[in-house]
Amino acid sequence: MRKVLKWIGIVLGSLLGLVAILLVGLILYGSLKFKPAHSNRAVYPITADTSPEGLARGKYLLESATGCAGGCHSGGGQPFAGDVQQIHTGPISAVFAVPNLTPDLETGLGSWTDAEIARAIREGVDRNGVELAIMPSSNFHAMSDADVSAIIGYLRSLAPVKKTIPPLQMNAPGKVLMALGIFGPRSLGEPISAPQPAPPPGTAEYGRYEVSIGSCRDCHGQNLAGNTNPNGPPPGPNLTPGGDLASWTEQDFLTALHTGATPSGYNLNTNMPWKEYGKMTDDDLKAIFLYLKSLSPVQLKK
Repeated sequence: MRKVLKWIGIVLGSLLGLVAILLVGLILYGSLKFKPAHSNRAVYPITADTSPEGLARGKYLLESATGCAGGCHSGGGQPFAGDVQQIHTGPISAVFAVPNLTPDLETGLGSWTDAEIARAIREGVDRNGVELAIMPSSNFHAMSDADVSAIIGYLRSLAPVKKTIPPLQMNAPGKVLMALGIFGPRSLGEPISAPQPAPPPGTAEYGRYEVSIGSCRDCHGQNLAGNTNPNGPPPGPNLTPGGDLASWTEQDFLTALHTGATPSGYNLNTNMPWKEYGKMTDDDLKAIFLYLKSLSPVQLKK
């Protein structure tokens, strides 16, 4: 009996040791992957478009097409001035800090170059080469030079707001979950080294472009067939022809985005920022619908 108990103790001790090693390894992995530096990363040249057309385009993109105006950076009540929230969810504790995008020299983007702002938006790297966290740069990576220039021009035109935002802070469990991709894809994208044009307007490819910079896949899944990740953004329904959109007409889609009312009489949930996206032009919404209709149908298991 003593030998049996001894072996049981050895096995249990070994298992506990392995668990401890695994936990330590995960903590180290999470720390190494949390906002690493990329000091030698090149900066692709971009100049802000401050022309009347550029400012109008930048305003349109930020307020209607990208989800930025009503999203994280305006959460504190001042448009684009950033926000700070204390988060305590289960084992995760964090100071969710979203940067000030106004052109204040000390606390905003006033001292950043146009190219540094563009790199942060499209590649997920700040002016010091530090990788951004919880920034949807993976969605913005395809953004055209003209559109990112217009966005920067519009941000430059805003009234400066002096508002100090602390850096994002997260405890060890949060860093581990982030490193494992539980909260979504990493912000870091491949370096941009060549001009990026947008697809021709009115085409399915342009609709795909709008879906990307609109961060639609965050809620609707990478294949747009629905998202059920309980740790990510609010889940969205299947947008492929295998879902409810299969029976929708183009006008049904426009009506839903403009009014929130679907053909079945269901009103879109407020988790879906339809009021913001509904301000997009009909031509842009039609291109998105054209792209969604071109997707292969995906049937979700019930």
